[in-house]
Amino acid sequence: MWWGSRKKERERGESLAPWAPTGANGQPAAAAALPAEPGQLARQAGESESVLFQSLILPHAGSAQVIVPWSARAQELGARRIGQERGIGLLQTAWARQGPSQPFNRQELALLGTFFEYHSLPADREIIQQDEYGDYMMVQLNGVMAVERAGPNGQPVRMAETHVGDLIGEMSLLDQGLRFSSCVSLTPCELAVLTRDGLDEMMHNQAQLAARLVLLLARKLSVRLRAVSSKLK
Repeated sequence: MWWGSRKKERERGESLAPWAPTGANGQPAAAAALPAEPGQLARQAGESESVLFQSLILPHAGSAQVIVPWSARAQELGARRIGQERGIGLLQTAWARQGPSQPFNRQELALLGTFFEYHSLPADREIIQQDEYGDYMMVQLNGVMAVERAGPNGQPVRMAETHVGDLIGEMSLLDQGLRFSSCVSLTPCELAVLTRDGLDEMMHNQAQLAARLVLLLARKLSVRLRAVSSKLK
């Protein structure tokens, strides 16, 4: 019995190690967990709520490493930078193609344009790839691009062609989701690119402009969704 051996140790004057319970195999048993303090419980609850919130607004947050940012794509494609002053001038001209319902005047577009990047690309470049995660959108300043999607046999099927003033990839800018289709430059193109970081900076520094831009993008997405729905009826 363990208490008999402990008694003999005391009689010999030997120092006693603190007693610890043992399991059935003679190994030390796991210590019982102490009750968590109220502050610790609150912190744990807060962390759990934060993780839940991220999972609700970013369903693929755990896959952030597969998002293809514009910086990586631009380097891959050999894109060349355009000066901001010239880029903003091209953006103002191209944006006029949005029609009279677009919410920005020329002065506001000059301010809005400071949050974009401007690049030129040669023909025959796959600027957006189908089924990749993205976090940027583009405004086409000149040139022509093809919008393609892989068909049942895996071959690309051309769905449309984009032209000056068209917005491309705005859905992924808003939700960092999968790209529905690919975009390939058919001619040399110049593009205004708004990244997620650029949009966040705009929201911080020009909140009203950012809100109006997001509203414009939401309206365009709504129109597209209604058009698709009408075709399915």
